[in-house]
Formats: sequence, structure tokens, C-alpha cells
Amino acid sequence: MYYQSASRMLFSVVFLTIGIGSAWCQDSSVGEFLMCSPGKLVLSDDFESDLVAEKWGFRAYYNVDKGSLNRTNYVASESARAFLKDALFRDAIIRFDFRFDGASEIRLMTGGGGGYNTVTQISPGHFQVNTAKRKNEFDPSQQGDCAFEFKKGVWHTMTVEFNGDEVVAHVNGDHFVVGRHPIIDSERTYLAFQVTGGMAAFDNFKMWSSQENDDWNLRRAKLRADQKQRGSAISRNAKEEFDLIYINLKDRLKRTDEKYRDLISRRDDLEEKLKADYPSAHQSHKEIGKSIANRKKEKRKEDPKFKEMEQAFNRSSRAVKDYVHSVNPKLDELPKQSYYWEYERCRVKAAADQEFLRLEKEASRLADKLHAAFPDAFQSIDVLVDRRKSAQAKLKTNDAYKAQKKAIAEFKRSIEVYLFEQEPRLAELAASRAAIIKSSK
Repeated sequence: MYYQSASRMLFSVVFLTIGIGSAWCQDSSVGEFLMCSPGKLVLSDDFESDLVAEKWGFRAYYNVDKGSLNRTNYVASESARAFLKDALFRDAIIRFDFRFDGASEIRLMTGGGGGYNTVTQISPGHFQVNTAKRKNEFDPSQQGDCAFEFKKGVWHTMTVEFNGDEVVAHVNGDHFVVGRHPIIDSERTYLAFQVTGGMAAFDNFKMWSSQENDDWNLRRAKLRADQKQRGSAISRNAKEEFDLIYINLKDRLKRTDEKYRDLISRRDDLEEKLKADYPSAHQSHKEIGKSIANRKKEKRKEDPKFKEMEQAFNRSSRAVKDYVHSVNPKLDELPKQSYYWEYERCRVKAAADQEFLRLEKEASRLADKLHAAFPDAFQSIDVLVDRRKSAQAKLKTNDAYKAQKKAIAEFKRSIEVYLFEQEPRLAELAASRAAIIKSSK
């Protein structure tokens, strides 16, 4: 929870938001678009407003400073996202400026229907467009990549055009990726920037509705031919090339090949039965994490002692935050987009303060006491994963279990054989790939 004065909460700022105040684009600076023309301006954000964080969700991983949205160095080793609140779009053009300030990768992620659909992945030496896995409907794919040097500390502009089942991402008319996939043709309710490996900055974000250009059929053919002719921007070894061919082949066959879909369906049925028969040995990481969260909810609802101890810990944590504010009163007046990062900086500075250390020690003591009293509500995922491995080990002598595992393995081999039949290049790369895997162990 952030601190903010009541007067700041009453500020009125005029800005465009999704579905509100739309107007036909009359921006002469939009430059060239490849697939579409911009229609209605849906959102424009130069990150100058005091209420940026009302439109974008983030914590200390990001702040807004000097007119840009910045990935801070808060836990720089972790990937971190800033997401657009209340996103709702389908056919759209998205344009934004970005700058590498030490990051190894920047991603523009869009999604809807309970998962991602496209990821525009930008590295210092190239960019690419991927589509994502969606339950049992689609497998992931890479639509293409393009070499481009994105220099550190220099602003660059990326444009991503969506229309129907097509996407074009480009830096300019010569550096682009064009792709087509049915997962793209869907309503999007999620948009986020993800930064990995350090700091980066964003500015001049714009989103328009898109209108397909009259000459797109002709231009599409040329762009696809040019993309095919230039080849990949990435130098891949045998393992990496094998893996790329493999994922794209699985995606294509999943959508177009009845025999492959039947093999996958039968394998999935066998795996679901195995999981139902031996649940403790086959919980996924996601299911394990969910079980821990559910256990906390149950304790909070059913056990007064748990609730009482948790509230005591929450009060002690609040006391730590109150103390940081008491010695840094400027925090009380900061807007959300500055508050989270500034609070963490002030917290680090307070680490040598005896009163701060006393309060933190008390919060830690209460946390340890709560965890000791209710260990089942605070189990480590790693411990539960080890428990899953132990359950699998005990089943190694179970004949029924072994028979089910054997049947699944046979179906997997059948699928592998079918994939190799469809793409001979996999067989050519297989031995070199295996050698690379063996040498890396």
C-alpha cells in the first residue's frame, strides 16, 4: 500500500484511455506503417502525467522519471513486467520508444483468453516475434527474426501491427518480421513490457486501431519473400536449429494434421489417467503452488489463531514501513509511479539504523513464529517437489504404474517417429544435437 496525500488523489488530469476520448489519428509524425493504416487513437502515453500508475501496473521494479517509464535496478536479476491496466484491443497498431540501459532482453507481451498470444522479443542484436502455447489448442512457434543493432543508451522505436491473424513488427521498412497464426486473431485483454537482465526505459507509447492497407496482399508477398531470402538473424548450433524446427513443426501439425492430433490426444488421455491414478507423484509446479495458497486461505478462514498471528505479523511489517516514512517524510507526497522505487531506496538506506533493525527483527520473529505454528500453510515448493520425486521413486516397483508409463513412452516414440517423417531435417541434426547435449552435462 502506498502513501499519498488526499489532495494528490483529487488531481484531475486529462488523458486518453482505452475506449475513452478516442479520436481519428491526425498525427503527421507516425511515419510509415507496413500492413495497416492507423485508425482511432486508443491510447497515448508520454509518461509525463502524475497519474501514469493509474494506467500502468508496476512496483519497485519500475518508476517514472524524466518523462519515461524505467526498469529500475531493483532485483535486477529478475524478469519484471509493467502491464497496461484495463487493456482491451484486437486489430491494433502499437508503437513505442525503448532504450537498453543494461538489460539483455525486452519483450512486448500481449494476450487474452487466459494466456498469451504474441511476444515481440527484442535483444541488443536482433528482434523476433513468437506465438505462445494456449492450452490444448495451440503450441508455441517462432514467426521470424531480424538482425538489428539496438545500441545501449540510444532510443529506438518499435512498431507492431496486428490485423486479423497477421502481425508485422518493424523498426523501419527494411528491418521487420512478418507472421501469421490463428492465435493472433483474438481479442486481447493483456499487454505488458517485460525486461530481463538489467535496466531499460520506455517512452511515447501509442496504440491505434488498425485498418488493413489496400495494397497489403501485394506487399505481404514481397515481405515474406524478403524475410525468407535473408534467412535467420541468429547463428544457431545443431541443437538450437533442431529445437526451432521441432517447435514450429509441432505447432503446424497441431493445427493442420489429423493424424498428429489423434496421436497427441491419445497420449494426453494416457497422461491424464496416470495423473488421476497417482496424483501425489504427478502434481505440476503450478498445482503445488496453488495448493499452498489454498491452504493459507483455509487457515485464515477456519483458524482464529492463524488469523490472529498473521495480523500481528502484518502490524509489525506496517511498523517497519511507518518508521521508514517517519525518517523520510517526502515519501508521503509521492505519486505511485515514484513511490515504490523511492521507498525501496529509503529502506536500503535505513539498514544501518538501530530502530529500523529492531523493528525488522521483530517482524522476522513474528513471521518465524507463524510459520512454526502452521508449517503446512508455509511449505516450500522445493520441499513439495522433493516429496513428488519421492512418490515417483516408490512407484518404480509398481507393475501397474510401470505399465502405464510404458504405454505413454510408446506413444511418445510414435509421435517422434511421425515428426521425423514429416521433416527429414530433424534426422540430419539429431546426432549433432545429441552430442551437444552430452558435452554440456
